[in-house]
Amino acid sequence: MPRMCQVTGKKTQVGMNVSHSMRHTKRTFLPNLQKLKFKSEILGREFSLRISTAGLRTLIKHGGLDAYVMAKPISRLSEDMAAVKKAIDKKLGNKPVAKPAKKPAHKPLRSARLVKKTAAKK
Repeated sequence: MPRMCQVTGKKTQVGMNVSHSMRHTKRTFLPNLQKLKFKSEILGREFSLRISTAGLRTLIKHGGLDAYVMAKPISRLSEDMAAVKKAIDKKLGNKPVAKPAKKPAHKPLRSARLVKKTAAKK
């Protein structure tokens, strides 16, 4: 299991130790992960999550596990949190919302002179 927060997605980062002589050696920065249990009021069961302290503050800010999961789209949630959201949606009878059609990435490049020229021909 990777060292990763299930709420914020924080994971291990790589950096350098820099000594007084400016010698660089590799090191890792670990996230401050805590293993906590959260109760889902809607599902009536507990979920054990490995979350960072920043993730804990996020859950508290949103008002608990259920409120946080329902406020976020599935695409922004980790696999475990997405499974919780699907279970809540199933229990409440909510249908998944269809994704809107994507807009084209960009308009074709056309100069102002070319636009005037084609408009004059018409």
